[in-house]
Amino acid sequence: MLKDLLRERERGFEADYFNKHDAKLIQKIRERAHLQEVAAALAEKLRVDDPDLLQRVVKLGLTRETGAAILMAPLIQVAWADGDVTDRERAIVLELGGARGIVTGTPPHAQLLAWLQECPRPELFDAAIEIINVGFAVLPAAERAERVRALLDACERVAEAARGVTMFGLRFSASSAEAAVLETLRRKLHASTSPLFS
Repeated sequence: MLKDLLRERERGFEADYFNKHDAKLIQKIRERAHLQEVAAALAEKLRVDDPDLLQRVVKLGLTRETGAAILMAPLIQVAWADGDVTDRERAIVLELGGARGIVTGTPPHAQLLAWLQECPRPELFDAAIEIINVGFAVLPAAERAERVRALLDACERVAEAARGVTMFGLRFSASSAEAAVLETLRRKLHASTSPLFS
C-alpha cells in the first residue's frame, strides 16, 4: 500500500516536471520570442523527453549558442532545393531570421550564413523537422495548425524568391526540386497536426 502511494506520488512529481517544461515552451512560442529563446526551451524539453534526438543535433555540430538556427532549417532546405542558393533566396532567409532575432553578429546568424554557403547534410533537415514537430506538439490543435501554416508560408517566400529570376528575357518559376521539397515539408509538418499529437 505504502509502496503504491509512493509510486503514485513519484509519477505526480514526474508529470509536474514534464508539464513545467511544456508550459515554458508554449509560453516562448506564443509570445513570438526570439528563436534563441524558443530553441533553449526546446533543448530543455528534449533533454528530458528525447535525449537521443538532442544528441543527434549535437553530433550535427549545433551548440546551445547556434541551436536557434535549426528552427530555420526548412527555409535553408528550400533554398538549396535546386542545387544552389540565389542572392534573393539568401536575402529572404536572413530577413526572416532577423525578424525572429537571428541577427548579424550572433552565433545562429553565423550558422545560417554557413548553411547558405554550403548545403547541410540531409540528416540536419530531418532532425530539424523532428525538433519543430516536438515544439508544435505541445500546442493546442488550432494553434499548432497555425504555426505549421506560418512556417510553410515562410518556406514559400523562399521558393518565390527563386521564381523571380529572369534570364535572357525569360521568367523562371519554381523548380520541380523546390516543389518536391515544399511538398515533403508539408507532409512532414502536417503529421504534427494529426490526432496522434492531440
